[in-house]
Amino acid sequence: MARIDQETVQRILDAADIVEVVSDFVKLRRSGANYKGLCPFHNERTPSFSVNKARNICKCFSCGKGGSPVNFIMEHEQMSYQEALRYLARKYNIEIKERELSDQEREQQSRREALLAVNAFALEHFEHNLSDTADGQNIAMAYLRHRGMSDAMIKRFHLGYSIDKGNELLQAARAAGFADENLIATGLEVRSERDGSLYDRYRGRIIFPIHTLSGRVVGFGGRTMRSDKNIAKYVNSPESDIYHKKNELYGLYQARAAIGRRDKCIMVEGYFDVISMHQAGVENVVASSGTSLTEEQIRVIHRFTENVTLIYDADAAGIHASLRGINLLLAEKMNVRVLALPAGDDPDSFAQNHSASEVERYIAENETDIIAFMTDKLMADVPAGDPSAKAKAINEILKSIAWVDEPVKRQEYISQCSRMLDIPEDVLIRQLNIFIARRYEDAEKEARREQARQSIAGITDKKDKPENESAASESETAEESSDAPLLDLNNNTLKPFEEMLVRYVVRYGLMYVFDMSTPDGEIVPATVYDIICNGLAADSYTMSYKPFAAVLDAFDKIRHGDWENDRKAKLKEIEADCARKMEEMREEIRRNGSSLQDIEKKEKLAQRDIEKFRKESIEEFDMLYGQNKLINSADNDVRTVASSLLIERYTLSRIYTKGAHIESEQDQLTTLVPRAIDELRSAIVTEMIKKLTSKLINLNSDNEAEAAEIMEQLACWKEYQKQLGKLLGERIILPKQRF
Repeated sequence: MARIDQETVQRILDAADIVEVVSDFVKLRRSGANYKGLCPFHNERTPSFSVNKARNICKCFSCGKGGSPVNFIMEHEQMSYQEALRYLARKYNIEIKERELSDQEREQQSRREALLAVNAFALEHFEHNLSDTADGQNIAMAYLRHRGMSDAMIKRFHLGYSIDKGNELLQAARAAGFADENLIATGLEVRSERDGSLYDRYRGRIIFPIHTLSGRVVGFGGRTMRSDKNIAKYVNSPESDIYHKKNELYGLYQARAAIGRRDKCIMVEGYFDVISMHQAGVENVVASSGTSLTEEQIRVIHRFTENVTLIYDADAAGIHASLRGINLLLAEKMNVRVLALPAGDDPDSFAQNHSASEVERYIAENETDIIAFMTDKLMADVPAGDPSAKAKAINEILKSIAWVDEPVKRQEYISQCSRMLDIPEDVLIRQLNIFIARRYEDAEKEARREQARQSIAGITDKKDKPENESAASESETAEESSDAPLLDLNNNTLKPFEEMLVRYVVRYGLMYVFDMSTPDGEIVPATVYDIICNGLAADSYTMSYKPFAAVLDAFDKIRHGDWENDRKAKLKEIEADCARKMEEMREEIRRNGSSLQDIEKKEKLAQRDIEKFRKESIEEFDMLYGQNKLINSADNDVRTVASSLLIERYTLSRIYTKGAHIESEQDQLTTLVPRAIDELRSAIVTEMIKKLTSKLINLNSDNEAEAAEIMEQLACWKEYQKQLGKLLGERIILPKQRF
C-alpha cells in the first residue's frame, strides 16, 4: 500500500467536518454551541459525548476518548492513521495522491489491515461471480429473482455468489498475492482435517457481506440454495481479529441514516428479512443474524435511537425469540415494542406482499409495548385453574420489569400489569422488589468474580514474568525519571504545572501577546508559544512528561513552518473583506444620513466596527491554525493531548479585574502566561527545597563540609522562592492534575 502525500492529507483534513463524521456513527442532538450524543466507546445511558463544530473535535467526558475527525475514525474503526485518512477521502470524494511505501513500511502494516484487504478482495470476487459468470446468472441470480430481490437491493447490500466448483476463491486469492494464513483467519478458507488442504468455506452459496458502520467488510454470511436438510442453511464467518459477531448487526450500515431520521430501529431475524423490508421502502431495519441480542449490539442501536420494534414470526418459535434480550434492552433504557405478523408470514414474505405504506401502517397499528406483549403471550399459555403456572408467568414478567431503572416507567408497567392480571399493585411491587434486590446482588457477585479473575491473571502474569524483564522495566523507569530537570524531582508534582503551559500553547500558541527582546537586542512581536519557549529555555528546562514534550516539539515545527506565509495570505483576504465591508457601510450611511455631522459620526463608528472585525479575524486565524495542526498530527500523543486540552468539561472561569470588569481568559494572556511560567518555577523550587532538606536531615553528623554546602544551596533556593512569591502574590492557584 502506498502512502498519501502531504498535500492530499491537508485537503482531507480541511474537508473533514467533525459533526458529519461522528453523525455517521452517533445520533447527535444540538446542545448550545455543541452537539451531544451517547459515547460510542463505552456503555452509557446519559449522553456525555460532546462534539465541537467550531474546533472540529469531539470528546467523551466520561471515558476521555475523542479528538479530530481522523482520531475519531482511528479509535472507532480501529484503523491506522493512513487508513483513517483514506476513509475520510472516500467520504468527501477526494482523489488520493500516493507514494510507494518502502519494504520496511510494508512490513509494518497491521494484521487487521491485511485481513480487511482480504475481505475487500473476496467481496469484489463474489460480486463478480454473481453478475458476470454463467453460474452466477443461471443459478444464484435466478434464485435471488425467485426470492423477489431487485437489482437495486442486490447492489445496495453487495450480494454475491461463491461458485461451487473446486476452490475457485482460493485460486484467485493466491493469484492476487494473498497469504493462506490470512484467508484462514478471515474464515474464507477452511483447512481439511483429512489431508490438511484448503477449501472454500462458502462454495455454492449466496453471499451476504457484513459491514461495519463505516462500510468496511468484516465478515460474510453464506446461504445454501439446496433443500437438503443435512446441509447447514447458513454458514457465517468465524470470530477473528476484525469480526466479532456480538458487535455486528446486519444492515446497520445501510439503515443508520433512516434509523436516525425516523428515530426508530426495527429488528428482524434474517438477511432476506432486512433486504425485503428495505426493498419495500422501510429502511430503518437491521437483523441480529439469528442470534439473541447482545449488550454490544444494543449499545450500537442506542447511539442512533431509544426506540426499538422487534418483528418476528407469529408462530411459537418467533414469539419466544422476541422475548430474548428483553432485559438487556430495558436495562439500556430503550423503549421496546414488539410486532407479531399475521399467521404464515415472516418479515420477508410480508414485505414482499405489501407496499411500504401498508407495511408502515401495519407496524403503527399493531406494535405492542414489550411488557404488555409478554403479559398477553405468557398468560395465554397458562392452563385455566393452574395457580403455579400463573405465578411462574407473572414472575417472568416481573423479572423483566426489574431491569427498568426509571421509577416512573417502572410504576407504569406495574399499573399496566395490575390491570391486565387483576392483581393488586402492592402485591406485584413486593415481589418486584425481591427481583430488583436479586438483580443488584447478582451484579455485585459478578463484579467480585471479575475482580478475582483479574487479580489471579495479574498474579499469573507476575509469576510468568522473567527476572530480566522486571529489571528492564526498572531500568526504563529510571531512564524516564532521568529526563526530569535538575535533581531527582517529582514528575507527578510538576506535571499539572507543565500541563497548564501546554494548555496555553495548544489553545493560543500563535496569538500575539506582547513585544519581546531577542538576544541580539531586536524587538519582535512574541506569541504565546515564543514566551513559553523562551521561559523554559532560560531555565534549561525540558518537559518531564513526554507527551507534553511531543506537543511542544510539534508546535515548534508549526511556528517555524508555513504559518507566517499562510498568515500573510490570510491577512490579504481579511484586508479585502474589511475594505469591502467598509465601502458597503459607507454607502448605507451616506444614503440614510440626516446631516454631514451625522454621517461623520456614523462613519467613525463603522470604522471602529471594522477594526474590531479585523482584529478578531486575525486572532481567530492564529488560534485555529495551531489547533487544527495539532489535533490532526500524525503523532498519536500530540493528537491525544491537544484534543483533551481543547475540549474540557470545566474551562477556566472568567477573570474579575478591578472595578468588577469581567475579562475572558484570552484577554488576560499577557498576565496568565508569564504567571504560569513562574508557577512552574515555584513548583521546581519547592521540590528542590524538599529534596535538599531531606538530604540534610539524613546526612551524617560528622560531614560538616557537605552540610554547610547544602545549607548554602538551601539559602539560595529560599531566596529565589521569596522572589517568586512576590511575583505571584500570596495566593498561587494550583491547576488540577488531569493525566
